[in-house]
Amino acid sequence: MTRLPLLHGVGGPYDEAIIFGGIGLLLIALGFLSWKASKSKEERRKKRKARRKR
Repeated sequence: MTRLPLLHGVGGPYDEAIIFGGIGLLLIALGFLSWKASKSKEERRKKRKARRKR
């Protein structure tokens, strides 16, 4: 099986690791931002329910 360098040999034998690591970091960052947004949305929902019960 021949090796196909994705970055034309720029990163040496770790071309694929660099690309997939970057994609992984991007997915982790998007997941964190999504979690943070849902957490703040839940807090707003709790405040709204508490205001209605008064």
